[in-house]
Amino acid sequence: MPTRIEKLQAHAGHLLDAFIQLRERYALLEPMLFNQDVASARGSGSQARGFRILKNSLFLSCAQDIAKLLTDRYETTPSIGNLIRALADDALRAELKDQFAQRRTGYVETENDPEILEVLRQWELLEEVGRREQFDALHLEATQLWARLSTSPLVNGFRTIRDTVTAHTEVRFVADKYQLVDVSALGIKWGDLRVVIKDMQRLVELLGQLIRTAGFAWEVLDAQLEKASSGFWGQPRA
Repeated sequence: MPTRIEKLQAHAGHLLDAFIQLRERYALLEPMLFNQDVASARGSGSQARGFRILKNSLFLSCAQDIAKLLTDRYETTPSIGNLIRALADDALRAELKDQFAQRRTGYVETENDPEILEVLRQWELLEEVGRREQFDALHLEATQLWARLSTSPLVNGFRTIRDTVTAHTEVRFVADKYQLVDVSALGIKWGDLRVVIKDMQRLVELLGQLIRTAGFAWEVLDAQLEKASSGFWGQPRA
């Protein structure tokens, strides 16, 4: 059976993979929302209806992913909320801090000179102290960002979309008749996707560092998605 740490590391890895898929969908959607050349070339005439269908489908898919990856509480779900709650366990967090801090350069094992060896050992001890402080700072940033984001009206709006539109089709009794839930009444604007995804990315990055002691080359992903999006639409992004 996997240990608690191994399970948490696996969930953090799957969270990264799922977030990248969200970024891929949003990369195709963003030019439809903000690139006037794309909207003019593809969003009118005989392509207008297909453009609208694709835009709405991508928006709802992104909204569902945001709600799922942020707030799902099922034990088997690798959500940001679940990982943040797991880090509230002091004993588990202490194990992760040791893992984060007690990294060795390998220089000590290969050095034979006693004086140099002692200098290297002292240097590694200082490095370990610094990494422990860094771990605490990263954890504080993650918990504060999560506290702000999880209570945001935007996230509640995306959760409502997931619960009442994409996962289930709900109707409500309004003005003497039943109507589908009006997404526009939730107060979500096109640009809110970009804002929430940016905060999610920072949380995914922080959780990767805290749980897996691993970073990610976001600049490389940005370049890849830029190329894929502009290649698909045939237009540079706005």
